[in-house]
Amino acid sequence: MLISLSEKQIGALLPAFLHIDTQLNISAIGPGISRHLPHVRIGMPCDEAFHILNFDTAKFFHEGRDVQPVSLIARDGDIQLNGAAIFHEGGCLLAVRFAVSEEMFADSTMDLRDFGHADPVILSTMLIVLQRAMLEESQATAIELAHERQRSADLLERTSRLAGYMAHDFNNLLSIIRLNTDRLVRQFGKDAKIGKLANIIQEMASRGSDITQSLMTLSLQRTDTRQPLCMDAVINDNYGILDSVLGPNISLNLKLDADGRQTVVSYNDLLNALINLLINARQAMPLGGQIDVSTSVEAGPIHNDGAAHGAAPIPHIVIRIADTGTGMNPALLARAFEPQFSSKPNGTGLGLASVRNFAIETGGDVWLESIEGKGTTAYLRLPIAGQVAPMLDADIGAMPKNAPKVVCKQKILLVEDEPYALEALVEMLEAEGYAVTPCASGEEALVALAQEVYDVLLTDVVMPGQNGTEVAQLACTIHPSIKVILMSGYMPDSAALQPGWLFLHKPMESAKLLQLISA
Repeated sequence: MLISLSEKQIGALLPAFLHIDTQLNISAIGPGISRHLPHVRIGMPCDEAFHILNFDTAKFFHEGRDVQPVSLIARDGDIQLNGAAIFHEGGCLLAVRFAVSEEMFADSTMDLRDFGHADPVILSTMLIVLQRAMLEESQATAIELAHERQRSADLLERTSRLAGYMAHDFNNLLSIIRLNTDRLVRQFGKDAKIGKLANIIQEMASRGSDITQSLMTLSLQRTDTRQPLCMDAVINDNYGILDSVLGPNISLNLKLDADGRQTVVSYNDLLNALINLLINARQAMPLGGQIDVSTSVEAGPIHNDGAAHGAAPIPHIVIRIADTGTGMNPALLARAFEPQFSSKPNGTGLGLASVRNFAIETGGDVWLESIEGKGTTAYLRLPIAGQVAPMLDADIGAMPKNAPKVVCKQKILLVEDEPYALEALVEMLEAEGYAVTPCASGEEALVALAQEVYDVLLTDVVMPGQNGTEVAQLACTIHPSIKVILMSGYMPDSAALQPGWLFLHKPMESAKLLQLISA
């Protein structure tokens, strides 16, 4: 078979071609061979320049027929050539190309001139190299974005911390202003001029409190506080809001049997948890239906992650929210509380996750029971605030109007590092009949705790040296029956709070503080 292409044409298609005559001498070479193997010359015996892998050189022409696959390795170097041997009467055309590797491209050993037009080997190799380059670029971009996100997170954390410290100091000042203005009102309240000035100061302190709330938002702190709340009363008082959340096609039925029991929670967090549970139930009833909300007092162990293993059952307020919706299969039910997981097309997956966080923070738990096609029931269980029997309105009304006021002189250990606030608090509490031991630091408080038994610990949180939560933990260890009220202009980490502790946000109102102590 005679090749009907010129040497130049073959060189353009296969830059690494070789032609061998019947004497096994090289009679023509491609430009790629000249560039990379300059010692190969026309007229040189082929076996001096190359080792033919799949042919015995002596029998090369005798066994070669028409077209045969061929592979060669240059004896002077590691270059390998693969392709086909095309036999004809005048010799043999080795239609071969370089066997390329990524290393050849990496060190620029070869370039596009060494391969023919649309060579599939070079095209596939270039595609692999391009994909690798794109992957490396995307990895570098991802790393850079991660660094940027980390820098942004660090900046946000520093800004948050600074805003929190500013809010703490500002709230401390406002608290001193409020407490001492209350002192003026108590002492000179009958003087109209002084009363007017006191009201102006109180109003300005309230405006300053609004500014600190913005700082608290920037510092990612909550601006409301935990307090004892009657569960049935909260649900009754907000029936209109809860009903409006459900829309006109869903009826809301209440059956409240918690008998006036209270739980210590944030009012806003409790309302948000109830609304999130109702929204979740509403979304399961696109055609409408009915939701039953009931409360009761039941005993049982806590199931959240922070509960002690094998804890004894204790009474809790249980809120039960049952819908008549589509229900969930076991797979969905198992993932219902996962953050950012939602079975709804436009769901965020944050509603139930936030309810679970709320329940755990307050020392309770939450779980779901569901039957596919028949509806879902959510159970939110919260600890009862103390074990005191509720006082009914009838009991209050039955008391004689002129009955003597019974004063129980409770002992209060007061810890406050701001001297003006400490002085104002001592005066106010002693005027209400409490026996107050003032301490200007956590260290002083620990000395007092070792010398006497107290009913209530009222302490600031952020103080130099021993902070308020550390004092409260030691106080509860020394006197397990002591009641703890924390106060601060900067909301402490919820992980540092213990179940049963109360928290009062500065700047505080005197009436609110007295209400918490009496409760």
